[in-house]
Amino acid sequence: MAKRLLILSEPLTPPSYSPRLTSLIRYLSERGWQCTLESEPLPAHRRADSIFRYREYNFTKRLLRTYHAQDFDAVFCSTFYYFPLLTARSISKKWHLPLIIDVRDIAEQWGQVSYFTQSLPHLFGLEKLLSRLYVARNIRMRNRVLNNATAVTTVSPWHRQFLQSITSVPVSLIYNGYDEYELQPEDVATDYFCIAYIGRIISLRLRQPQLLFQAVSELQASMPDLQLAFYSEPELTDALRSLAEQYHIQDRLQLHHYVPRSEIQNIMAQASILVALGAPASTQQHGILGTKVFEAIGIEKPFMLIPTDEENLEQLIRQTDIGIASSDVEQIKDFITKQYTQWKQQGYTRCTITDKQRFSRAYQAKQFEQILLRYVR
Repeated sequence: MAKRLLILSEPLTPPSYSPRLTSLIRYLSERGWQCTLESEPLPAHRRADSIFRYREYNFTKRLLRTYHAQDFDAVFCSTFYYFPLLTARSISKKWHLPLIIDVRDIAEQWGQVSYFTQSLPHLFGLEKLLSRLYVARNIRMRNRVLNNATAVTTVSPWHRQFLQSITSVPVSLIYNGYDEYELQPEDVATDYFCIAYIGRIISLRLRQPQLLFQAVSELQASMPDLQLAFYSEPELTDALRSLAEQYHIQDRLQLHHYVPRSEIQNIMAQASILVALGAPASTQQHGILGTKVFEAIGIEKPFMLIPTDEENLEQLIRQTDIGIASSDVEQIKDFITKQYTQWKQQGYTRCTITDKQRFSRAYQAKQFEQILLRYVR
């Protein structure tokens, strides 16, 4: 008899779209699992919901009205911060089903950076206090739910260590990984040597390109065909252009808006180096393994983290041998020069990834299934 899994998640649409969960559902379905995905739309009054949690209440009520305990063998909750943890706990407790929680992000990973004050009105400084109270309240709720779970999975070594310190429930590491259905190595000869950044920056205070711009500035005289391309927020166009002018590389910088997922493969294949911008050490961010490093692994493109986080992402880059994590301009220039030489010889760049298959979504789906099979009756 097929095993039946109730999956609770944020809606699988931008900005909450989860390729990780989509790949898991596809894999489990191919393996004979019956996966039922349920979520609840974002409420019209999000601030009120953060206090009263009626989104969770409505979600729980609807599920109890729609399904019965005998319809499922386990509950799987994929959570971005907090929702739908309360619903997952309520359903699994009432139906006496195993609860496996996949934690993708937590408030503590951001260190000194808060993403909760942005939506609060200015209240003469009280918004900071309200933000701290809101975060603390949600952390307490999250910890209670985690301690009532059957098993927990998460996305980085730092996350696993941190979450294991607050719960006696076993916590397993399952990387986000790359989708082998979407990303494959492709050798595309190009007329220009292009260093590409693809993704959100948020702000130039949190993701600082100065070291990269300096390296490009010092190399441009010897690399006439060097280009620097950013595919990012249109709101940062003026700031990036102004910064490029300070380093005299405005003629090398190409600014683009976000691109749909269907175009990512082509853009990455034409890039010579893919780059991620690390956070300043002062922000004390932890365990953040952006999807771009896994996409670079999938497509086998040289990768740079600038500046280095001196943590999980640097360790991953070193383990896979995909590139460098550095805050040293000379080391960055040496790496660019090495890849430039390969590009001059071949017309494209490519690198050999150590233990690449371990980071595929198919491999991670197998890890999820192994955990589920321990507890499904």
